[in-house]
Amino acid sequence: MSTEYVPHLIGLPLWKLNAVYWAMQYRRLRNFAYRSTEPDRLLTFVKSVAKEGDIPSILAACDKYCVEKEWIMHLGGEKGKVFCDIVSKIKPKMCLELGTYSGYSAILLASLLPEDGKVYTVEFDSNYAQAARLLIQYAKMDHKITILCGDAGEVIPTLRNRYSLDKFDFVFIDHHKPFYCRDLKLIEKNNHLRKGTVIIADDLGWPGAPEYDEYVQTSKRYKSSFYNTKTVFLNILDVMGKSIYLSDD
Repeated sequence: MSTEYVPHLIGLPLWKLNAVYWAMQYRRLRNFAYRSTEPDRLLTFVKSVAKEGDIPSILAACDKYCVEKEWIMHLGGEKGKVFCDIVSKIKPKMCLELGTYSGYSAILLASLLPEDGKVYTVEFDSNYAQAARLLIQYAKMDHKITILCGDAGEVIPTLRNRYSLDKFDFVFIDHHKPFYCRDLKLIEKNNHLRKGTVIIADDLGWPGAPEYDEYVQTSKRYKSSFYNTKTVFLNILDVMGKSIYLSDD
């Protein structure tokens, strides 16, 4: 259900901010102790409980890990339901994702596309990209998903000439929050949006992307709506935004 945008990070109780801080510190300690990243550990868990090529069981295993094992950035729970509902209604074929991380959202998105649908997902961290690539291969979705490793600000200007990519039906933005607005404008500048392209941006409430939020709400190029959600595991209120590109006219 679309609701009025509410920035939930402002006024977040101190105990919950402290909980978030210590969860992040604990994650860093685990990474150091195990010499691995969260996507690496997620991949190991998924392979131990889910059948190769079985998308529902793989996604369910990811959900289980995020709820029961450790906090990682994740599109499950309420966010996943909102995301799937939007994508299922617009029926895109050509999709761009900024922020691959574990590969979960790319697999979820690709599973909702027709057989000839494609997801091009950009990931800055090469370690995350490698773990995501292995999870995508385990899900047998590498024919629909292509990972482009690098800074989105550098990758976006190369999409047409290097990868022969033109217009996108759907864009999912879920990478470094201060770059949301910069990279949306880059996508516009390089003419990768068509009239009716839908852009979803996650984490607008927590930790927030105020520059992006102001831009899509004030620009005449977009019609935007917002959905109140929660983050998995941390149970913090968040906001997911949907913006429809209306063209430059």
